[in-house]
Amino acid sequence: MFGCLVAGRLVQTAAQQVAEDKFVFDLPDYENINHVVVFMLGTIPFPEGMGGSVYFSYPDSNGVPVWQLLGFVTNGKPSAIFKISGLKSVHTEDVGQLLQFCFIICSLSGPDDTKSIRNVHPSKCGSEMV
Repeated sequence: MFGCLVAGRLVQTAAQQVAEDKFVFDLPDYENINHVVVFMLGTIPFPEGMGGSVYFSYPDSNGVPVWQLLGFVTNGKPSAIFKISGLKSVHTEDVGQLLQFCFIICSLSGPDDTKSIRNVHPSKCGSEMV
């Protein structure tokens, strides 16, 4: 349903499904990543009235994931590019080099509803994932 692309790397399309409505991509060696493109593959559209919020996480100094909302994708906006180079933790080299992207499928009240997407929290993307 989703894909993820980092410049100079192969496209990732095998997201790990961690819940019925949550999908995670792992991006190793992320200190060398400045931008990430996320997109719908076009094979399975969102059901009518649904969209997906896009979060990313990096470990804090204690190894606990810190989730940040980047944006969203919908059938009407099936891709987005995000600059992440300024969002990463200064403590990441102490606890690992794994960045995660989480797509959360959620209900929209209208075709341009970003408020519903912004109110979804990625807590169930799982701290055990890091």
